Amino acid sequence: MKTKINWLEWGKEAFERAGKEDKPILLDLTAVWCHWCHVMDATSYSDSEVIEMVNGNFVPVKVYIDRRPDIRERYNMGGFPSTVFLDSAGNVIAGDTYIPPQRLKIMLKTIKAAYKKRKDDTHDEIGSSNQEARSEKEIKKQKIKGEAVQEILLSVEDSFDSFYGGFGLQPKFPSPEAADFLFMQYKKTNNKKHLDMAIKTLDGMHNGIYDKTDFGFFRYSVTQDWKTPHYEKMLDTNAGLLRNYAVAYSLTKNKKYKKVAEETIAYINNILSNRADGGFYGSQDADEEFYLAGAEERKSKKQPYVDKTIYVDWNSMMVSSYIKAGAILNSRYAVDFAIKTADFILEKCHDKKKGLFHFFDGEAKISGLLGDNIYFLNCLIDVYETTKNLKYLKNIKETAEFILKNFYDDRTGGFFDRVSEDGDLGALKRRDKQFMENSFCANVFLRMYFLTDDIGYKEVAENTLLYFSGSYLNFGYFAAMYAAAVDMLLNQSLNS
Repeated sequence: MKTKINWLEWGKEAFERAGKEDKPILLDLTAVWCHWCHVMDATSYSDSEVIEMVNGNFVPVKVYIDRRPDIRERYNMGGFPSTVFLDSAGNVIAGDTYIPPQRLKIMLKTIKAAYKKRKDDTHDEIGSSNQEARSEKEIKKQKIKGEAVQEILLSVEDSFDSFYGGFGLQPKFPSPEAADFLFMQYKKTNNKKHLDMAIKTLDGMHNGIYDKTDFGFFRYSVTQDWKTPHYEKMLDTNAGLLRNYAVAYSLTKNKKYKKVAEETIAYINNILSNRADGGFYGSQDADEEFYLAGAEERKSKKQPYVDKTIYVDWNSMMVSSYIKAGAILNSRYAVDFAIKTADFILEKCHDKKKGLFHFFDGEAKISGLLGDNIYFLNCLIDVYETTKNLKYLKNIKETAEFILKNFYDDRTGGFFDRVSEDGDLGALKRRDKQFMENSFCANVFLRMYFLTDDIGYKEVAENTLLYFSGSYLNFGYFAAMYAAAVDMLLNQSLNS
């Protein structure tokens, strides 16, 4: 029987072993849907020399990024797989993405030699980050200025691809938040330029990364023209794009966008839904051979593997999109299934003391992540506004208070991405404030203010926006959600 790499989970055992045996950690950040992750497993990590070198000289740790977004954010090397070498404290020594067998062998030898030669560890202990140092400065009472909206709008316009639609060059990823922002600007100013930019983007994606046979959107295109999809289908991607196409239909009355939205719901229903109990599955694999087959040939082939894990943050996104699209498309089924899913999460993945758990795979696992709590709070608001059922209002207030107690930094504003725990290892000792996650938090707490008239929620949103007021331009068109929150704050109205 062929030997394999003895992968460990991220945890105390791996880090203690690295310290005790004085070996570096080889961290493999992988995903079930990731094509190049599968290639690396089948080539580099199946090579007998690599297996011998890794098992003998390293402590190998495998982390599935959908299940541990907190580790993904801290150790991502710019794509997946991410191949990261750490010391026993969790500091990064070196890293890359996909590494073919021969290059990996050279890298393993180099890092082994350098690690044995090192004298004292000159790395700073993880945990004292710039983020924490910055947080010692108190917020100066200043006001959010409206220029942010126009400055970010210019960034969106500058990065817009007027030939193919979308933003940036290649690889070309969907940016549902940028499209939302453009729709919002069009509704506010009636400037058709912004509607046209959003529509050209939607048309480009439909012509390239949309599956015209089984429906649904692929994750991204390798090329600028959208025409070379990477074939995995992700729940979060489809949640954002479903919302975009439904809104496009509501604004233009063009039935093409209605059809795409309806087909996307059909794909989610057929492939990514737990129809019996509620809940949406995480992803469907990138099987190039399956997707390149003709429509007739595809009917006889087995559908690519579906990861049936129910991720709470992504489920919450889809609940919100199903409710919005259901209202626009007059689909009672979509709205009802969204409510059923919210109820499933409340029953299976929620605890009054620990908040929302990150995922459900027979049982709820991993609590203490901001993303799960804030996206679920947002979808609960959508469910309450649809049903007017007071039980959801109670859950809304409890979830908002849980988030404020456990994630909000009341000294300087902004939300940390996770709850600190005594056993945190490596870079998890550092609490981060993620820009896009915080932009979303500002939007949601403004919704809380409009829902309850509690001025405290408005102040939380404003202080969060102020925390990033000196850095939002660094994020280019990714700041679209931040701009939407600023606009919401200054105009005292929802951008629906």
